[in-house]
Amino acid sequence: MEPETREPTVYLNGDYLPASRAGISVFDQGFLLGDGVFDVVSAWQGNIFKLQQHVARFFDSLQAAHLQTRLTPEQWSEAIVETARRNQLADASIRFIVTRGVPEQMVADPRVHTPTEVIWAAPYIFLGDEQQRKSGIRLMVSQLRGFAPDTLDPRYKCLSRMHFQLAKVEACAAGYDDLIWLNNDGFVAEGPASNLFMVRNGVLYTPASDILHGITRQTFLELAERAGVPVRIQQFTVYDLCTADEVFTCSTAGGALPVREISGRTLRQPAPGPITRELDQLYWNSRVDGEHATAIGL
Repeated sequence: MEPETREPTVYLNGDYLPASRAGISVFDQGFLLGDGVFDVVSAWQGNIFKLQQHVARFFDSLQAAHLQTRLTPEQWSEAIVETARRNQLADASIRFIVTRGVPEQMVADPRVHTPTEVIWAAPYIFLGDEQQRKSGIRLMVSQLRGFAPDTLDPRYKCLSRMHFQLAKVEACAAGYDDLIWLNNDGFVAEGPASNLFMVRNGVLYTPASDILHGITRQTFLELAERAGVPVRIQQFTVYDLCTADEVFTCSTAGGALPVREISGRTLRQPAPGPITRELDQLYWNSRVDGEHATAIGL
């Protein structure tokens, strides 16, 4: 049976189950409260990219959120690979999740819990379609602000996504492809599912704080160093973005995605610009060459 028609296999609490049987309780705290953390890795041509780095970030979120897991980092890595293998997906987006599970009492001590652990794989997801990857997307600066570290540190990759969804609704209703938001001091932060870069006078900039520490963001910083592109990690404003030579987002879902317009201002240079193209090509070369790869073994 072809992968497109086979029922997906989901890892749930130690078992590999058909998706139709992989159910969780309506009392699970992940469902009721968004109380859990997750991460996403991607596979390309049968290789998962930077799996250990994603699992390490996942365990940082677990530690900070006071969440337990039955598995070691090595066991999580093995289960992620096995889930992709059982779904026979060479190109995949693989999400892994821990919630606080079902409490013994409706009003429970969150420190005492039995976790729910889930892994599921889907065909590889691109944030932008082919045309958007060729000519760029239109970003809106959202009226919503990113979370402050003293509210919910952006480094948590948590299940609670209402804030992200409301911002996305706002952008889509206004006719934009995606959005960015600012931190509480008015500096550029990130998007709901991506980090942000800009290029000015041949220098690559990315926000310094109040953001998720993206694995793909770090990869592009490493690639820029390899390519000899100067990098500045610092705060900047919407004014800086609107007057930049190039802007792009990056994420596990597709590498670099060029930006051609920001809240009605068309950038001076057609998208994608030369540095965006160079770094994105280096990124995909790295993926195809198997750098930082964990083989699925299909």
